[in-house]
Amino acid sequence: MTSATSPAVSTDGRHRPAVTPPDASTALPLHLLILVAALAAAVLGQGAYYPAGQRLVAVTLALATVAALHARPWTRGDAWLAPLVAGAALAGWAVLSAALAGDAFSARPTVVLLAGVAAVIVICRRSTPAQRDALAGAAVAIGALAALTGWIGVAWRHTPWALPDQGLWRAATTFSYANAAAGLMVPLAVLAMAQRVGRPRSPGLALGGCLLLVGVGATLSRGGAVALAIGLAVLAWLLGPARLLRAVGPCALGATLALLGLAPSVPVGRPPQTVLAVGALLAGLLVAVGTAFGGRRAVTVVVVGMAVVAAVLIPRVLAGTPPGILDSRVSIASSDRVQAARAALRLVEHRPLTGAGPGRAALHWVDPDGRTLTIQYVHNEYLQVLAELGTVGLALLLILLATVAQMVRRGRGLTGMPATWAGVAAGLSALAVHSGLDFLWHLPAIPLTGAVLIGLTAPPLEEGRESAQRRLASRKENQ
Repeated sequence: MTSATSPAVSTDGRHRPAVTPPDASTALPLHLLILVAALAAAVLGQGAYYPAGQRLVAVTLALATVAALHARPWTRGDAWLAPLVAGAALAGWAVLSAALAGDAFSARPTVVLLAGVAAVIVICRRSTPAQRDALAGAAVAIGALAALTGWIGVAWRHTPWALPDQGLWRAATTFSYANAAAGLMVPLAVLAMAQRVGRPRSPGLALGGCLLLVGVGATLSRGGAVALAIGLAVLAWLLGPARLLRAVGPCALGATLALLGLAPSVPVGRPPQTVLAVGALLAGLLVAVGTAFGGRRAVTVVVVGMAVVAAVLIPRVLAGTPPGILDSRVSIASSDRVQAARAALRLVEHRPLTGAGPGRAALHWVDPDGRTLTIQYVHNEYLQVLAELGTVGLALLLILLATVAQMVRRGRGLTGMPATWAGVAAGLSALAVHSGLDFLWHLPAIPLTGAVLIGLTAPPLEEGRESAQRRLASRKENQ
């Protein structure tokens, strides 16, 4: 039987162009284009951490929502989508917790953020499988751009794209915070690796994936490294280790070469080696693209070349980096975070059910020198919710995450490529792990990126479901 995409033959024997199925176009409609603009504004605007950036993102998301509802009106299915119902319950509890703490208005950031996540899911529902693949590629491109700013920050010592920390220059990207930058780039790097399994010959995905791995490495984030390992492990489980290695290998080789060239610029006490960093990055990107297209001989040549380069660069890196600084990034110890966690648990003891109220968890402790230290974030979003919204709030959050996991599980096959779904599942797993190691949800760009990944698996409207069934039936017939 002739497939939907093969040339059709008429009764007179002439070949006629195939008719493209109505759900096969990768062109993004207006509402998805505006959503991409909102995500870019959030990422490039310091993660939308500050009010000005938040207002810009909120307005853009509102426009995207209006455009989406104009294309496909609101349905009862939107209102009863499980993650939206669970999110509404959590938002309502945040308002009540804030009111019990004496300031109902303090719940506004939490409510607005949950509304933004819901809006992204509603917008993504109004897309075809092919458009969802294209939206995933756009998110990867935005993440790669952010990664490039972090690399520039270290190579040129440009603040705030890079900031010194414990004697090391760490990539902070447009977020101005290294650990949060890793929180954004890790899920997108995992998604890029997954999409490369489906499109191994795509130079754009090879470049984007390599840049994202370079960006994650340049942050020197311990939480980011753990999250990346978890994400890749989940991806290997879903796609198979051999398939994943073929996709990740070229990008990982290129990223390793680029990071070796960047390493001499990382120690604060040494001048930046910008020329070396630029040359290594260009070589690494060429490796990522070239090995994706080359055969075994090309891979062998690249590996040998990298071994030679590593033999030259690694002694220079180790010679210029004090062992104490290396220990600070390899160690898992962090006394301030331990003290902050203990302070958060003390708050929970005082108000176990309702919490201190959203945004009102001031954490105090006395350091060994007798000074009283105060911080706002626990560097663990689950513990942060427990301290601010109490056990009820944490339970509602876990219900929300459970509904998301269920929707993602059921969303297998709703993207154009099965590998995209695997990237979503693995990327969200990485984000969930990293959220327990740092404060990530307070930069709206990261939850909104997670919402885009969730939206890629959101159940389509009835018309979209029928199209998916037709496509599946066509595949079976062609087999």
